[in-house]
Amino acid sequence: MASTHDVFLEGPHAESRHLVERTLVDHGFTLSAAPDGSTRATRGDLVSTLALRAFAGRAQMLTLSVQWFVDDRARLVARVVHEPALSVLGGPVGVIRAQRAVGEIVRALEVVALRPREP
Repeated sequence: MASTHDVFLEGPHAESRHLVERTLVDHGFTLSAAPDGSTRATRGDLVSTLALRAFAGRAQMLTLSVQWFVDDRARLVARVVHEPALSVLGGPVGVIRAQRAVGEIVRALEVVALRPREP
């Protein structure tokens, strides 16, 4: 089952989106645009995940989708969605590692969202 986390960002939307994307890159993700306008963030690779399983560490494949929308208070919302299907390939430890990694990323994004910005 997918895990979903919403991060609410105040301030200019373009700047907020850039901060979210920069945070993902700082955490080792490669970004690409999806056809639906969301951002796909990928870290690690399938070969390492299959070969090393529980020992893959940061090489374990982790894929997130970041969906963008504006809420009723005109805040940019970054919805981080993790589909754990590939995490299963890392075995039980891989699933736990992926859940922890997603939690770390969401916490980092929440810190970015709370950081005051120049008007």
